[in-house]
Amino acid sequence: MSTTGASNERKTIFITIYDGDTEKNVLRSGTFDLLKQSGHRFVLLICSPVRFDYYKQTFEGEQVSVELLPNAANALERLWYFIGWNSLPTRAVVLRRHMWLAKGWPRWRFALGTVFGFLGRFRVWRAFLRFVYAISPDSHARALFETYQPDLLFSPNMFSPDDCRLLRQAKRRGVKTIVTAKSWDVLTTKAFTRVKADRLLVFNEFNRQEAIELGDYDPAKIVVTGFPQFDIYSRDDIFMSRDEFFRTIGADPAKRLVLVAPPGDWMTPHTVDILAAFDRRIDEGRFGPLQVLVRYHPKYPDASEKLESAHLIKDRPGTLLSKKKETSIDMGVANSFAWTFTNKDIVHLANSIKHSDVVVNTASTLTLDAAALDRPVVLLGYDGDQKLAYWDSIARVYEREHYRHVTDAHAAPVVQSHDEFEAAIKRFLDDPDYLRAEREQLKKDMLYKVDGKSTERVARAVLEMLE
Repeated sequence: MSTTGASNERKTIFITIYDGDTEKNVLRSGTFDLLKQSGHRFVLLICSPVRFDYYKQTFEGEQVSVELLPNAANALERLWYFIGWNSLPTRAVVLRRHMWLAKGWPRWRFALGTVFGFLGRFRVWRAFLRFVYAISPDSHARALFETYQPDLLFSPNMFSPDDCRLLRQAKRRGVKTIVTAKSWDVLTTKAFTRVKADRLLVFNEFNRQEAIELGDYDPAKIVVTGFPQFDIYSRDDIFMSRDEFFRTIGADPAKRLVLVAPPGDWMTPHTVDILAAFDRRIDEGRFGPLQVLVRYHPKYPDASEKLESAHLIKDRPGTLLSKKKETSIDMGVANSFAWTFTNKDIVHLANSIKHSDVVVNTASTLTLDAAALDRPVVLLGYDGDQKLAYWDSIARVYEREHYRHVTDAHAAPVVQSHDEFEAAIKRFLDDPDYLRAEREQLKKDMLYKVDGKSTERVARAVLEMLE
């Protein structure tokens, strides 16, 4: 992307870095490198003390400053967060309320959330909440704004307390604002839009429509960019040969490979049952020579890590920044690992998918990664050896709006038992072309463009805000 048309005047851009996901999507995808080519000054606003030293050592330089934000999660923000996500009138939020009720929520809280969900259907309610939030007194990060006098705030999370309060502060000071979601599910699962930015970047046309209908955005202020973190998949130079990759993970090149990505005990505490059953069936020779790369989520612990088997190769990617775990009111899970991805980790993920015969996950973005690389996917929709009530079962997560786009495409079977899991794996191993047309359609519908230029579209949209 050419930046020669940029103004010679050096301006200052605030970028919030909330966690490992926003780091991967913005700082590691290539977007940040393109932004720096403009010659402008950047201030990375770090939301977590356990991350501050790492970001300062890794990214600070003549053009980049790193600052630690004050804690944004006060009691009032906790109240706003409760009102916000409950006011989102989606099936995903209904499911979430029932999940919390099953975990011990008092009935009055569930009832109040349901009332907010009803009111959230009406634009006048959402506008009223935005008005009240906008006029509420707040001096959050005032010293940073006064010190740096930013020209633009780029917020790649949207709904964290940090981003909401920064966006409000920027609006009051006349600072331009641009936001993007850190994931494709945010607009339907996290919260209604408390502060509307001057420009919103979205991943695909589905997200664009959600921003209009649920976020009340003017269509003219929305830019579809694709997924910047998927740009790397268009680069041939990052892929190893199959034999070389297998050597790096200790795999046998004479055997086929299935990649299984458990989301962690917080979501699927019964993955251990599924992996144990899968392992037994491999041992019985039901699949032929087969091995399993178990890729654990860098943020969450998983009980299946204790399983021992010659068929299982365990992989916990990323780097932990501290033994102290992170907690945030909008993280969804308390006390998760403070993690980061290096470029090496990102390349490792790409090769893990590319060289797997089948990719297995539970309602994960990994399905889209696999679609970008044309790898077959099996989705786990059952609770191991348990028979759980609907509101406790993992099966419910496939009803959420963002994942209905996947299941409606019929590109990845959702299996409901050990036997269905075995049958799906066998089908893909026997016929790699099975559901290939459906995968290609999913890729076209959800990934917008896999042309290696999403980072350019993001960087261009950000820099245009300074013109």
